[in-house]
Amino acid sequence: MKQTGVSLGGGSLRGVAHIGVLKELINNDIEITHLAGTSAGSVVGGLFACGMCPEKMRSVLHNLSIRRHIDIGLNRKGWIKGDRIYHTLQKLTDGKHFSDLEIPFAVICVDLVSGEMVVIDSGEVALAIRASIAIPGVFSPVEVGNKLLVDGYILNNNPADIVRGMGAENVTSVRVRSSNSQQPTNIISYLNRYIDIASHKNTDRCLKEHADLLIDIDLHDIGRFETKNLSKVIELGQLETRRVLLHKNNMESNSKIVYLDQWLRKIH
Repeated sequence: MKQTGVSLGGGSLRGVAHIGVLKELINNDIEITHLAGTSAGSVVGGLFACGMCPEKMRSVLHNLSIRRHIDIGLNRKGWIKGDRIYHTLQKLTDGKHFSDLEIPFAVICVDLVSGEMVVIDSGEVALAIRASIAIPGVFSPVEVGNKLLVDGYILNNNPADIVRGMGAENVTSVRVRSSNSQQPTNIISYLNRYIDIASHKNTDRCLKEHADLLIDIDLHDIGRFETKNLSKVIELGQLETRRVLLHKNNMESNSKIVYLDQWLRKIH
């Protein structure tokens, strides 16, 4: 059986594509030895590490009311308190701690106090996930000791380096993105674009240095917070994984074949 560690990047609701990726890896008898995730990647990775199969994740998502999980905070910490999401995560993870997991798992956050990246691999899994999805200004941050933890997006949106450091011999990284970026039109979209640029530079550098295989899922014009296309996004994640694995297997079976995309990368 082939083995790989997996890093799952952020992507807001588009991150459900990771469910399709994990399903296809399992269908190809690939054992996942290590897992690390940022933001949406921490949610899917955490549920998987806690023993939930991709089909069960899809079923949970189908029956989940996102609106019911929006508990308005109306304070200076964030628009959404995040308590309802946290309690749901506790249930879905069975209250497990990292020490209970059979697959080594890590969650990526940023500490607003020190400005440093924080890798969480101990304590309660649900609390770590809740911290990693805390988009500043939207969700209240999670206070742990003297740390103020939020989404790790800006510093490490795809922790291939963390998976490698955890001991994985092979690292498969999953990136969810949209190539159809719209022209910024207001102050929020300008700020989002500014943060995206910094995050993408850090992510590209990390993937280039530490990922052995990249599953790059381009969702084109599907927005970060669209709810109507979640099933489609999962399917696209599975289809892209199948395509990448088939390409990889064909390369291994006949090393004399040079694929067009490889040739184009070499000459540019």
